Amino acid sequence: MSNGSENILAITERNLSAVSCDDVLRDLDGFMARRQEDNIVLDLSRLGFIDPFGMAMLCLIGRHLSTRYWDISCLLPADPEIESYLTRMQVFKALEAYVTVERPPQMGRPAVHNESLLEVEAIERKADIEGILGMMEERVGAILTEELRYTVREITGFKNVVAELCHNILDHSGDKGFLVAQRYLNHKLKKKFAIISVCDLGIGIKGSLSSRFDVSAWTDAQAIRKAVQKEFSRAPTRGLGLYVVHQTCQAFQGSLHIRSGDTRVYFRGKRASVFPSGSFPGTQVSITLYEKDA
Repeated sequence: MSNGSENILAITERNLSAVSCDDVLRDLDGFMARRQEDNIVLDLSRLGFIDPFGMAMLCLIGRHLSTRYWDISCLLPADPEIESYLTRMQVFKALEAYVTVERPPQMGRPAVHNESLLEVEAIERKADIEGILGMMEERVGAILTEELRYTVREITGFKNVVAELCHNILDHSGDKGFLVAQRYLNHKLKKKFAIISVCDLGIGIKGSLSSRFDVSAWTDAQAIRKAVQKEFSRAPTRGLGLYVVHQTCQAFQGSLHIRSGDTRVYFRGKRASVFPSGSFPGTQVSITLYEKDA
């Protein structure tokens, strides 16, 4: 991730997704352990494809860096198409709260309402969630209905899942977060799919569960896997809600990434695969839904 200059934090992963962010976060750990001075450069010039999880993580990384360094400049992607896309998705607008963009986006078009995407949305208070859910019903709902062939009842269930994840940020994380969504086409399978990511920099899953359980001997992987079980996620009033998220993804035959602490767990069907990640605050969730057969 670092390119040899001690004050440059270069994201060298060309395709930024839930999988590749593991390496990014491990390298981020090393950079912050080495670099003590206040001025750094966040170099995004190599970025190519970036999915909603990657976009949300960029915003979180910028905010995380701002807790340590006061002078952060940002180099934008060299590829004008990527710069334009991330401008439309309002990634740079979110980053500007934490870093200084060295040059204004030249090729980026202003954000427009587009039924195929939901730009980076900050979640800081309850009113934000209501606005986001309204946009999801109008825009993401159209994708799920017209392109992925989901029923109204299924879409309502999915909207409830996203609402649960957004409320988790305010109720459990102790932090604000971001939501991003986009739809894609798998050219090989000729099927469409949508990715929705909800991420925060809060206390993480172990921290949330510690209010009810003794988590001192748990690994982050154990905490994540327990959080999707009914008996662990359900509190007397409301729980983390990850049990409901997991069940809904199974019902939709979708997939789920949950990252917290130093671990990412990938759920598909009844299988759960555990992957090491860099140590990073908060909880980051990415849901993938696939086009249903006609």
